[in-house]
This record gives sequence, C-alpha cells and structure tokens, in this order.
Amino acid sequence: MRTLTTFTRTVFKICQNLWDKGNTGRSVHKVLKTVHLKQVFWTHEEILFVTGHCPFPSFLNRFHLSDSDSWACEEVGNPIHYATSCPLTLSGRIKKPSTSLESLWYQRVLENRHSRKRIINMIKFIIDNENIIRLE
Repeated sequence: MRTLTTFTRTVFKICQNLWDKGNTGRSVHKVLKTVHLKQVFWTHEEILFVTGHCPFPSFLNRFHLSDSDSWACEEVGNPIHYATSCPLTLSGRIKKPSTSLESLWYQRVLENRHSRKRIINMIKFIIDNENIIRLE
C-alpha cells in the first residue's frame, strides 16, 4: 500500500474537519463518517433514502412544499418509518433500529445487497404511488 505524503495527510485532516463540523450533509455524515478516496456507488433511490429528500413528506413539509409531514397512515413520512414500520410497505420492511444505533443501521443496510434492493424498490414504489400515499 502506498504511504501518504505529509501534504496528502494534511489535506485529508482538513477535509475531515470540515466534514465533521459542517452544517449540511448531516444525514450522509451518519453513514459516511470518514473522508476517503473510495467512491460510493449509490443509486438515485439510495441517495434519496439516505438524504431523506423527495419524495418523503417530512422533507417536502420542511421546505413548505406540502401541508403535512405525514403519510396516509398518519405517521411522520421519513425514510426510517417507511422502511421499517409503515403499513403501506408491509412486504418490504427492514428491522427497525434503536435510536442510538440509527447511524450504524444505515451503514449496515447500505452494505447489504438484499437490503439495498429493498430500499430501491420501496423508493420506486413511493415515487410511482406518491399521489395515493401522501396525506393531502
């Protein structure tokens, strides 16, 4: 393995410090805690899941694009709820993490090929059926 130069180590430390103390990207920071050169190959659906961006009602409500942050099941529409306990996704559920292990849960789900496929299918389902599962 190549040894890192002093310059490279310094750049990594600066980048890591900025990543740790930043105000944006916190949901991704939970999953990718360290800065490295290895590329992450996530699909569009996996990115939506990790970031909690569209089409989740909690995201839409935060930016005043929706009057409610809930699904039709009247629970807060965020990625964890959708993947673990929403009655609309009974067949594709993944075991719910404890709050203290949420970051680790995201990491494990995204390392597991079967779980990743479930996430992709669930996000596609939300996008295709957004008009019937949103509470508006």
